[in-house]
Amino acid sequence: MSSLEKLMLDHSPDIMLLVEPTELRIIMANRATGQLLGYSEEQLLTMPITDIESSLQDVFYWEDVRSGQYLNIEAQEGLYQCADTSLLTVSKSVRVVDHEGRRLLLIRAKDMRNERQVEDALEQTLSQLRATLESTGNGILVIDWQGRIASMNRLFSAMWQIPEELLLDRRDADILTLICQQVIDEALCRSRLETIVDRIETEDVFRLRDGRVFECKSRPQYLGERIVGRVFGFNDITQRTQGEEALRDSRDRLEERVRERTTDLQAANAHLQAEKQRQEELIRKLEEAQNQLLQSEKMASIGQLAAGVAHEINNPVGFVSSNLGTLQRYINNMLRLLAAYEESEETMVDAVLADIRRLKKEIDAAYLREDVVVLLSESLDGLQRVKRIVQDLKNFSHVDRSEHEVANLEAGMESTLNVVWNELKYKAKVVKEYGNIPAIECVPSQLNQVFMNLLVNAAHAIEEQGVITISSGHDDTLVWVEVSDTGKGIAPEHLGRIFEPFFTTKPVGKGTGLGLSLSYSIVNKHGGHIDVRSQVGQGSTFRVVLPRTLTAVADATN
Repeated sequence: MSSLEKLMLDHSPDIMLLVEPTELRIIMANRATGQLLGYSEEQLLTMPITDIESSLQDVFYWEDVRSGQYLNIEAQEGLYQCADTSLLTVSKSVRVVDHEGRRLLLIRAKDMRNERQVEDALEQTLSQLRATLESTGNGILVIDWQGRIASMNRLFSAMWQIPEELLLDRRDADILTLICQQVIDEALCRSRLETIVDRIETEDVFRLRDGRVFECKSRPQYLGERIVGRVFGFNDITQRTQGEEALRDSRDRLEERVRERTTDLQAANAHLQAEKQRQEELIRKLEEAQNQLLQSEKMASIGQLAAGVAHEINNPVGFVSSNLGTLQRYINNMLRLLAAYEESEETMVDAVLADIRRLKKEIDAAYLREDVVVLLSESLDGLQRVKRIVQDLKNFSHVDRSEHEVANLEAGMESTLNVVWNELKYKAKVVKEYGNIPAIECVPSQLNQVFMNLLVNAAHAIEEQGVITISSGHDDTLVWVEVSDTGKGIAPEHLGRIFEPFFTTKPVGKGTGLGLSLSYSIVNKHGGHIDVRSQVGQGSTFRVVLPRTLTAVADATN
C-alpha cells in the first residue's frame, strides 16, 4: 500500500481493518483502530479478527468466512474487545474486495458511544414530547413538508374518529380525506391541510356535520430557517360554542323583551301624552265653552234688558204714534175747514173780515198751514225710526234662541248696524255693497252677534277717521258677508292667534279677547268659517262664509 493510501486511511475517524479470510488475520489497520481499541499497530497485525469481534454471532460469521462463505454486512451493531478488556459498541459494515487475484474483507466500524448518547437523549426528548402531546388538551396533528402525516396524538384520532385500520396501515391520504369530509366547509379544511410550507399562522373554526365545533390553529415547523412541516392543534369548543350561542340567544331574547317593553312603554307614554293633550284640549275647550257661556249669558242678559227697554219704549211710542196719526187727520180736517172759511170771506161783513185778516196776519196762518203738515210728517218719520230701532233691539235681543230659521243676513247686518251705530258714526263712514244674497237657514240672533263683534272691532281698529265697507255675495252653495276697515291692521305674528280665547292686542281693560273666539265658534257651528286678510297700516278684512242649507251644515259637521 502506498504512503498516500495509508495517509488517507489514517485520517478516517472510523475503524478500518483489512482481513485475510483463510486465517482471519488482520493484515492492515488504520490509526483510528489503535486509538479507539487501545492496541498498537504491531499488535493488530498479529491478531486474528476474532480477538476483536468475539460475540457469538461474530464468531459464527467468521467461521462461515473461513469456510469460504463471504457475505457483505451493512450497519450491523456489535461489540469490539478493547486492549483494556472493555467493550466498544460499534456499527460495522463488511465488504468483500478483490486485490491482486485474491479476496479480502474490508471492515469499517463506527464508534457508537456518542451516537448512542445522542440517541438516548433524542429518545428521552421524543418520549417527553410524546407524553406532552398525549397530555395536552388539544388534538395534535403534524404534517411534514411532503404532505405526509409525521405524527398525531391519541386525542386527535379520537376527536376525528379515525378507524384503527387506517392508523395501522398509515394511509395518510385516506386519513386527511376522512377529516375533510367531516367538515361542513370541506374546501377550507382541505386548503389548510394542504398548505404546509407557508410562514403564516392560521386560526379557523370548523363546524362538523355531526354538530360539533372544532377550533383549529396551525403554525409552521422550522428546522433552522427551513420549514419542514406544519403543526395543527384542534380544540373541541362545542360546549363553549353552544354556551355562547345559548348566551347570545338569551341576550337576544332579553334585548327583544327590552325592545318590546321599551315599545310598550313608549306606546304607553305616547298614550299618556295623547291623553294629557286630550285632557288639556278638553280643559281648554271647557274653559272656552264656560267663557262663551258667560259671554252668551251676558249677551242674553243684555238682550233681556234691551227687550224690556224696547217693550217699555214701544208702549208710549205706540200711543204717541196713534195720537199723531189722529192729530194729523184732525189737522187735515181743520185745514179743509179753514179753506172753506177763506172761500166765504167775500160774503162777510167788513168788520168781521178785518178781524179775521188781522188774526191771520198775527199768527202767520199761511206759514202755519205749510209748517204743521211738515211737522206732523217729520214726527211720524221719527216715530217710524224709533219703532225700527226698537224692532232691531228686539231682534238683536234674542241671543238665547237656538232654533234654526230662514233669515236674510243683509237684514240682520242692517239691524246690527242700527244697534252699534253709536260706536261707528264718530269713527268711520260706512259703505254698503250688498250682493242681494238669498236667505239661509241659520240662528239669526247668533249671527247678529258675530256681525256686531266684527263691526265693533273694525271701529276700534280705526284710530281717527276711516271707512268700513260691508259687502256680501253668494254662489250655488255658499253665502258670505264681509267687513273691511281701513284701520291699523293685524301684525303677521298675531294672525294665527286672533281666534284664541282671551287673546287680544287691545290695552288692558279695553277688551276681553272673547269676541272673535265666540264668533269663530258660532260660525263653526253653522258649518262655516271665517277668512281673514290683513296688512299692517292698511286695514283688515273678515269674511264670514256660510252654507245655504242645513244639509250642508250637517255634512261639514260630519
